[in-house]
Amino acid sequence: MKKPLPTIGVDKYTFFAVTEDENGTITYGNPYELKGVVEVTPTDAGGSDVFDADNGAYDVYTYIEKIGHEIVNADIPSEVELMWRGLKRKYSVVDVGTNMSPVYFGVTWRVLKSDGTYRYVRYYKGSYSFPSNVGGKTKPSSGAPNRQTAKATFTAVQRPSDGLYYSFVDEGDFSMDREVFERNWFSNMTYYPGDEISSGSWEA
Repeated sequence: MKKPLPTIGVDKYTFFAVTEDENGTITYGNPYELKGVVEVTPTDAGGSDVFDADNGAYDVYTYIEKIGHEIVNADIPSEVELMWRGLKRKYSVVDVGTNMSPVYFGVTWRVLKSDGTYRYVRYYKGSYSFPSNVGGKTKPSSGAPNRQTAKATFTAVQRPSDGLYYSFVDEGDFSMDREVFERNWFSNMTYYPGDEISSGSWEA
């Protein structure tokens, strides 16, 4: 059994708009890599319920809830906010109302471990929530500028075809070259290592 390794970095946070989700299938748009990722933290929580019968514990039901993650970023650019909120510009102006519908995305990233290898994570479908960025602060008259970050929460929902929320794979659990794997992983939300062999093609 492999020992768990400390994680020391995260990058290549890439999201894909869900373009279709009908008849048990899901398709995605083009990838968009968000720069400036500081931290990604899972929000998963879980527990267990005991069903009592025959004067004792009869069955135990375990569950996971609040599936998703929080992201801390150096900034959320305006074009990303428009996509995540499902908004558009009108003569360069962004109008925000209360009748917005959820916009769904798939997302993937990689986590660097202390031995120099990566863990690759992807969530198949979910939506973003985050506070407004229209606030401000008076510019200081002297001294170094203050650092600030932006935060967002990705709440996952089940993929309709099989009920999955997310998946992950560690480098070393597949035999192909890292560069080739990443080229496929970060461009195709439904990619699995070995798809190139079974399909008779290899994206390299």
